Amino acid sequence: MSIESISIALHHSRATGAAKLVLIGIANHDGDGGAWPSVATLAKYAGVTERNVQKAVDRLETLHEVRRYVQAGGDHRVAEHRRPNRYQFLLSCPPDCDRTSKHRTRDHVAVELDIDPLSLATPGVGSDTRPPVASDTQTTHVTTPQGTKKERRVPKTVSRSIGACGHDLIDERHCERGCSAEKVAAA
Repeated sequence: MSIESISIALHHSRATGAAKLVLIGIANHDGDGGAWPSVATLAKYAGVTERNVQKAVDRLETLHEVRRYVQAGGDHRVAEHRRPNRYQFLLSCPPDCDRTSKHRTRDHVAVELDIDPLSLATPGVGSDTRPPVASDTQTTHVTTPQGTKKERRVPKTVSRSIGACGHDLIDERHCERGCSAEKVAAA
């Protein structure tokens, strides 16, 4: 088990959802010879089906956060045809990471997400109230595809930049959709 690998996965991974849970499961088993948890074990950790684990591992390989070696895990006591896949944990701290337990980067900026506190799927309840608009935000009105108007609060001080991929950048290394660092850096 590698606490360092788990911490790096938690703080620096671009994966989301089940893929991030699978990455944390792989990091949990990471050692000198790699990690070889079974797909069933990773499915249990992530709370998804074995097929979804395979899709998550494909996503992690696309993000270059793990490398999969088919049937290369286990030791000499395991028959060749029963060997699990071996995973190499590729994720590491970026050069600007302070390498403390919080893994802060030099240019760490808190990103404010524009999330509506009221769910559109269910009607609001008495405790669902809109927070007061802060003085450092401006309110704009957006018309949704259904034709209804919706208020949107945008911070005045935050300027968003667009990466080469065409998506809003969260920071200089990551866009909102998780495009590769090469595409974002080309901006």
